[in-house]
Amino acid sequence: MTEVQGQRVLVVGLGRSGLAVARFLSRRGARVMVTDQRHPESFAAETRELMAQKIGLELGCHRESTFAGQDLIVVSPGVPADLPALEMARRKGIRIVPEIELASWFLEGPIVGITGTNGKTTTTALTGEILEASGLSVFVGGNIGVPLILAAEQSPPPSIMVAELSSFQLEMIGSFRAHVAVLLNLTPNHLDRHPTFQAYVRAKARIFENQTPQDHAILNADDPNVVELAGSIRSQKTFFSRQRELANGVFVAEGKLWYRVRHLERALMGVGDIRLRGGFNLENVLGAAAAACVLGADFGALRRAVREFRGVEHRLEFVREIAGVAFYNDSKATSVDAAAKALSTFERGVHLILGGKDKGAPYAPLRPLLKDRVREVLLIGAAADKIKRELAGAVDLFLAGTLEVAARRAFERARSGDTVLLSPACSSYDQFQNFEQRGRAFKQLVSVLAEEYNQGQIRPREVAKEDFHLRADRPPKTAAKAGVETEGQKAAARPTTADSEPELVETARAAWAATDSPAGVASAEMRASQPNDAGAVQRLARRAREPRELLYLYEVSAEEAAPAGDAGDGLELGPENLGEEPPAARASELLEDGVMAYEVRALSPRASQPGRSPRKSGGFPPAQRGA
Repeated sequence: MTEVQGQRVLVVGLGRSGLAVARFLSRRGARVMVTDQRHPESFAAETRELMAQKIGLELGCHRESTFAGQDLIVVSPGVPADLPALEMARRKGIRIVPEIELASWFLEGPIVGITGTNGKTTTTALTGEILEASGLSVFVGGNIGVPLILAAEQSPPPSIMVAELSSFQLEMIGSFRAHVAVLLNLTPNHLDRHPTFQAYVRAKARIFENQTPQDHAILNADDPNVVELAGSIRSQKTFFSRQRELANGVFVAEGKLWYRVRHLERALMGVGDIRLRGGFNLENVLGAAAAACVLGADFGALRRAVREFRGVEHRLEFVREIAGVAFYNDSKATSVDAAAKALSTFERGVHLILGGKDKGAPYAPLRPLLKDRVREVLLIGAAADKIKRELAGAVDLFLAGTLEVAARRAFERARSGDTVLLSPACSSYDQFQNFEQRGRAFKQLVSVLAEEYNQGQIRPREVAKEDFHLRADRPPKTAAKAGVETEGQKAAARPTTADSEPELVETARAAWAATDSPAGVASAEMRASQPNDAGAVQRLARRAREPRELLYLYEVSAEEAAPAGDAGDGLELGPENLGEEPPAARASELLEDGVMAYEVRALSPRASQPGRSPRKSGGFPPAQRGA
């Protein structure tokens, strides 16, 4: 077990993984501080909790002095590796690791790591189902939405961890090792973060970096970019293919999935046993089956798990049918390639919703799929103008601007037998907190449309073709006023259930309108990213370039960070001590202030003395290469 007690640890990024890491380390006696550039308004609940746990906070900025005074820095997936403060810390020799590496220090069982451009979530979830059906105790997490560090707190500990891994999580690993590493495919993606496609591939390929000959690599034999990496991999290689028979591996032949290795050949199941739509999902099943086979999964359990698997939320998820019009939520399709694969599963009559935050890849590869398959493309978000330019002439385009406008127009224009498909080919961060919130908002809007249809307020209709043409002069519907949290916004954060649907029908009409940006930009400016408001877009860009000021700071001394029950002069947050209005009480009030352009400090005099709390050496596993 790695010793972290008394170590000074900085957690960069206060998302799901950052919050989980901060809690984990604090419970083990580390002196934890969290830093995030986003506005403090985004973290009201988290701030109260972390201050109560004596965890330091720095919100609204990243100060280099904060990074310089640490023994260890743990980086959340959304934080760029070339952040200036991180570069400075590297020069000082401070160890920097991603959350998955920290988690691996505390995990005893083997890790199955699954990466690739597309299909990671489906393959991760299915692999977990197969192993669980085989009688194993399984933890499924990682980029799928459950931080890997949570596996270290389970009791009894899981026997095996299955983790979806993104390029953001892999690019900064040092000693992280996956016993089974799966690479599904590689196509251009995240070019807004990685400088080139080659840099993106290198980040993905790091999943194999620390493997030994006793480990396994699962590779897609049909992807030339994946095959090109095979020669540099030291572990045992198992290929899978849906296009050709393999001498060893998992493949499709004669309508069946086969597993062949050395003297063993076994039919795993028929292709017809797979409920998931599309050839790309067949590849996902092959990858999951290959990983399960090398781990010794029960073949009967493998077949049962695949037959019962209905997919994951937000990945080509069937929502419902209204008046013969089918709605599919593919919000997880945040790349052009993922959207293309989803679109290829439909033959005709598609009303395709595209757009969001652009990730740098071209949209032109969608053009061949649009003809005869798509009736219209409805464009939303900040990438709408770029998509409009690159797809002009291929299909009828409509600048919807928002998801609400797009979903409503698509239904009004659809015919019975048509499909409304949300498959954005972009990330969600211009209008939503993440792709999950975008997908939930879409499903809530579909519920609204269903209720309105049942009440006779709206119906799909036939229209003249000329009415489909792009009208850049028609503004989208007016958004909600900035700063006003609508009931729809509150509903957008809740999952849809049968019990909650009546409430969602009443509130989802404004579900998207007041969504806060994770970048901390005001709601009105997020709405201004619609392509018809060029002046507002320029104002938003100017604000993004402006220097950021220190908005909120709560520091904790070594004495205050003492574990609960220890003696010390720490800050007590009980109600009996609130008469002097300690920082915790002031922070609760400050979080209701939209400006907060000043500091809040909680420092004992001794904490600021030179020479206090010298950095300790040791205590962390040795890095196998520079962090």
